[in-house]
Amino acid sequence: MAKNRKNEIWEAYQKEIADDHYYFARSCIRQNFFPAAEGLYLQILKDELELDVFDDPRQTSCTGIAYHSGVLPFETIMTVVARQFALMNEAGYKNFVVSCVTSFGIYVEVLETWKHNPDIEKRAHEALYNATGKTFVIPENLVHA
Repeated sequence: MAKNRKNEIWEAYQKEIADDHYYFARSCIRQNFFPAAEGLYLQILKDELELDVFDDPRQTSCTGIAYHSGVLPFETIMTVVARQFALMNEAGYKNFVVSCVTSFGIYVEVLETWKHNPDIEKRAHEALYNATGKTFVIPENLVHA
């Protein structure tokens, strides 16, 4: 019985992951400590595997270090995440690949917050629109590079 329960729990976390057409979110940390890592990753995906991965020069840091240091409130982080998703949408993508583990954690935390609190997601939509005039749709896939 215990094994069946484990399988049920495991199944709840399984999902289909898109195999192409990703918007790439860079990492401020990875770029500094391992300068060639992201370039090599993109080279392999684009040139060797011939996948469509968009490296947007408009994409910015997630500001995760400031959030985890207590400098920025969660509302600000949600607006930054919303902006990243808006940029992804503007570029014509639905799948989001994150290079940074800190960013990935933030995106997961924000998406879980919105999933369980639609009113908070609505406020993020409003904050982004008021600040930038942008709108966004949540990615179909969020994965860590």
